[in-house]
Amino acid sequence: MKLFSFRNCVLVVSALVLLPSSRSAASSYCPGCAAAIVGAGVAVGAAVGVTIYLVHRGHTSLTGCVQQTNNGFSLTAKDGNSYELMNAPAEVKDHRRVSLRGHKDKTASGRAFRVDHLSRDYGACTQ
Repeated sequence: MKLFSFRNCVLVVSALVLLPSSRSAASSYCPGCAAAIVGAGVAVGAAVGVTIYLVHRGHTSLTGCVQQTNNGFSLTAKDGNSYELMNAPAEVKDHRRVSLRGHKDKTASGRAFRVDHLSRDYGACTQ
């Protein structure tokens, strides 16, 4: 939801910045071209919003407690699902509650999470 409001903010700010300048430019260069310039401004704002969405849509956050396994680390999420951590950075430690950014994957052994980076370390797990 946070990304959605950021995208809307970027669109609104782009429109507000482009509208006053487009009206003055339209009246001085081409009196009948105001609608075309406003439309171009809206299109630029939409392109910025779509670009931001496409860059951030594949990332997922996962929060839970980390445990050491034979294959590296696993994370048990709040909902009880367990994920094998792939590409876990050195900052990920055993028996810590962390928030990770990355991508969910399915492997032959079950659920996996490909870690992009550690977002936050909440401290020791309380179990």
